[in-house]
Amino acid sequence: MQTWASPEEEGPLRGLVASRIEAYGGRHRASGPRPPRGGGSEPDLSGRGQYHGAFAKAQAMFREPEPERRHGGYLKAGPPHSPKLKEIMKAQELEAKLHIFSMFGMPRLPPEDRRLWEIGEGGDSGLAIEKSWRELVPGHEEMSQERRHQQEALWELLTTEVIYVRRLKIMTDLLAAGLLNLQRVGLLMEVSAETLFGNVPSLIRAHRSFWEEVLEPSLEETRTSGQPLDPLSLQNGFLMFSQRFHPYIRYCLQVKHAMAYARAQQDTNLLFHTFVKWCEKHKRSGRQMLEDLLIKPHQRITKYPLLLHAVLKRSPEPRVRDALTAMIGVVESFLRHINRQVRQREEQEGLVAAAQRIGRYEVLEPASEEVEKNLRPFSTLDLMSPMLGVGPQHIRELLLEGPVRIKEGREGKLDVYLFLFSDLLLVTKPQRKTHKAKVIRPPLVLDKLVCRPLRDPNSLLLIHLSDLQCVASALLVQCPSPAHRSRWLEKTQKAQDALQRLKAEEYVQQKRELLALYRDQARPRPASPGGSRGSRGSADGGTPEPEDGDAEEEEDGDPGYGTLGRCKEPRTPPAPHFQTLPQPPGRAAPFLGVALCTIDALNPDKGVRAERELGS
Repeated sequence: MQTWASPEEEGPLRGLVASRIEAYGGRHRASGPRPPRGGGSEPDLSGRGQYHGAFAKAQAMFREPEPERRHGGYLKAGPPHSPKLKEIMKAQELEAKLHIFSMFGMPRLPPEDRRLWEIGEGGDSGLAIEKSWRELVPGHEEMSQERRHQQEALWELLTTEVIYVRRLKIMTDLLAAGLLNLQRVGLLMEVSAETLFGNVPSLIRAHRSFWEEVLEPSLEETRTSGQPLDPLSLQNGFLMFSQRFHPYIRYCLQVKHAMAYARAQQDTNLLFHTFVKWCEKHKRSGRQMLEDLLIKPHQRITKYPLLLHAVLKRSPEPRVRDALTAMIGVVESFLRHINRQVRQREEQEGLVAAAQRIGRYEVLEPASEEVEKNLRPFSTLDLMSPMLGVGPQHIRELLLEGPVRIKEGREGKLDVYLFLFSDLLLVTKPQRKTHKAKVIRPPLVLDKLVCRPLRDPNSLLLIHLSDLQCVASALLVQCPSPAHRSRWLEKTQKAQDALQRLKAEEYVQQKRELLALYRDQARPRPASPGGSRGSRGSADGGTPEPEDGDAEEEEDGDPGYGTLGRCKEPRTPPAPHFQTLPQPPGRAAPFLGVALCTIDALNPDKGVRAERELGS
């Protein structure tokens, strides 16, 4: 007759139940002792005896410490609620949770986290691929060597895609899921999964879509027909590369901060360091380090041109080469766009850091409180404002900084600290109390600055010109060494050349936009239903001339330049005033040329000549 074990003898089974309850958010110990169901016991024939040690170990992890040993026994952690005791208890709780994850798997996330971090049903079953393309192509032995190399290059594109998606899922299914499950029980609450992994789920979804809509159909065609992989079947998918992989822009902008955040957390947070080491040793991680996983997306997106170039190198057919060249051009264009976005972000962050080091703007000593009150609204230097005469996509950048001595007029020498930016030079005085630099001279704009080396190998002369090309101020600068002087001269000259080039580009761009606006407004307007003269002019193919009344109305509405006619329904924004155009380098009167060019653009006979002048 079957008998039941006493409560003291059923420790393994209670450990299993308690572990399962704890893993899914329940209480880790029963509310009271279970009553015995009988006496005696039978030999264990179910095979559960071999797991007795593991379950007993799991039960021991959740056993509360005895009252007499809780604070003064083996822990030696001091009085109750001490910080050291709390850390030890959290460390023990973390180890217990990680042990449960190892034994019973990762619990599923709650619905609010599931929508973001779970990719969808089906797992990785759709990412199955054979070991070699030769298994799909029966006649591979009869193919030429060049064709076999082409197939190897295409197969590398497919296999690396599968491996990469599985690497991405390590971050979501193991690291992010483990962190969020630990936070459900109050552990590692100070760590942000969004900061660590950003939009990795969006990357996985983009690659799953790319696989299902582009790569897998090509693979299925080869599986069905037995024919070699066709590069042309990938063309439509790669031509939409920027739309498919748009989430990479956000990830590449954040990956630098994510890696710095991960390093800082591992260095300062012992619990997080323990969790990361457990993840890196987990069988699903494939021994991948956290930092290696975080940099994988950047490496993958930059590898696509190399993979396509390998296919192009082994494709002799002109049609295939043209298609691959177009695909490579689209991918490289998207990568250049990402690089520009990353560079602008880095320049913006560098400018913010530099602006935080600049303190008060005190270039004058007011004679009275009244004077100071009137000067105060104009005593602010905003380094975050756009550079004058340059497109808004270009951000001011700190190029060089360092201590020097200056002498102005017959005064003595003064120790200062110079900041060379993309468009100006700041003369500052470091402040020890605030750890910021006070601006003590008006900013020296680079396109009005002349640098001259002096006979002293350590000295140079800075001459700041006014708008009338006259000397406004001059500073004698003494550098610490000749090498420092050479560096200041070189960096300043390069900054001036770059600023002049950017202003010239912006000037040409504004001229083109203005000319396009005038040409658009000079086009014939559609004739009204009641206008007989306009209908005849349109039928003859000529430009209908405005009536006298319209001409007078346009003349009255002319802003004063005589080049713009007022349109009743303008299709483009109003033209900017000429005063807003930047002055081209080396020209004394730039606006006259623009006005003449746009006047000629309104004349149908001279439109071509105006366009040629603009191109030159």
